Amino acid sequence: MKSRLSNAKNLIWATAILICLLALLLGLIFSMSRKSQGKREEGTIVLGQIDRNRQAADMSLVGLDTPNAKTLIPLPENSKGNLESVFGMTFLCDKTILGLRNYATQYADGLTAQIWTDDGSGLRAKDAAESPIVFVDGSLIRAADAAMVTRPKAMVLYLGGDGLAETTQQEFIDGYTRLIESIREASPSTKVVVCSIGSISSNYQGGDGLTTQLIASANAWIRQVCVNTGAYYADIASIVNDEYGYLSDTFLTPDGRSIAAAGIALIADYFRFHYI
Repeated sequence: MKSRLSNAKNLIWATAILICLLALLLGLIFSMSRKSQGKREEGTIVLGQIDRNRQAADMSLVGLDTPNAKTLIPLPENSKGNLESVFGMTFLCDKTILGLRNYATQYADGLTAQIWTDDGSGLRAKDAAESPIVFVDGSLIRAADAAMVTRPKAMVLYLGGDGLAETTQQEFIDGYTRLIESIREASPSTKVVVCSIGSISSNYQGGDGLTTQLIASANAWIRQVCVNTGAYYADIASIVNDEYGYLSDTFLTPDGRSIAAAGIALIADYFRFHYI
């Protein structure tokens, strides 16, 4: 008798389990049929939406001078303009825009723009981090050491033409990246702005192997450096170059490469309306 009762209980339990499994299977089939009709309940997050949310979060970092931002960050524009911003920047540049010194002397009115450059031996991108620059006291030190002393709010880098014909793409990118990283390590609060560079005249006879094609390549590498490091990008080349990729006749100097006062004034005006 007990054996019959035990068998009956087992049969009942087995039947109940089978009913539950069938109910679960029907529920799954019903759910899949709703998805196949393209319907989704509000509040449901799918993988594509997660990716879009992550992209939106990443875009909120644009403009924060964040390393590895993986996007080009243009120097922010401000329609009000601020002449003091020009002279609150520190410029590390090659000889082609040294005219900024004269501009600062004429219009700064006591403001303190600092313009650093090399000792006359050139400022090549591939070894700029290690190259000495002439500091305000006349001493020769690395740009990072100078930044450690002065702690500039913003440092504008304008270089890349010197030694370009003897520089590979990887050397250029690696060297420029080391320069930016060394400045940030020495002065973490300093915002770094990297400029595209002006071209050469159509009849350039400099003897350093520069061509418009090389300079266009260098400007593409500069943009890549900005993407890799999160530095701000200032497109100065678009201001001083003509539609054919040459330095505009309006801004030419006798050497066919340096930028004349009219071009320097436009560059300074650019930084009056683009700053951080």
